[in-house]
Amino acid sequence: MAKLPSYFGNFPYPPAEKKPLHLTADRFKMFIYTGNKPYASDLNYLLASTDKMTTGIYQLAPGSNFDPADIHAGDEVYYVLEGEVHLLNPETGQTERMGAGDSILIPKGVPHRGYNFSDKAAVILFCIAPRIWDENGPPTGYSGPTRLFKSERRAS
Repeated sequence: MAKLPSYFGNFPYPPAEKKPLHLTADRFKMFIYTGNKPYASDLNYLLASTDKMTTGIYQLAPGSNFDPADIHAGDEVYYVLEGEVHLLNPETGQTERMGAGDSILIPKGVPHRGYNFSDKAAVILFCIAPRIWDENGPPTGYSGPTRLFKSERRAS
């Protein structure tokens, strides 16, 4: 795993300095998941990351996905703001297609990959609690097999 960037758990201020704060777009921190594979990444805007939760917005470009599968140290909720995203759990083969206004709960430790098969950007709000990743940072790969549901077409 890559080292966890110092701003996770400390943005926009360290835990000891917590106070109400108006979060404006000009203060959001931008990062790419994962920076080592920009061709298979998503663009993220970190709204806030404390010792208790991380919230942000990520974008998947048309026809893109993020790889490796992400695995979090806390529960995650997605809320689709724009477009459409398909999520895959590579351990089980479960897939979910979500459009604007849909949400999903991804429990702690469940690997997931996001795909955008459309010709429009997908924009997703996420919140992870209590922690986005452990101190080692985001995963650099998924070591298990990827399971896919088999689809059988019936003869007419």
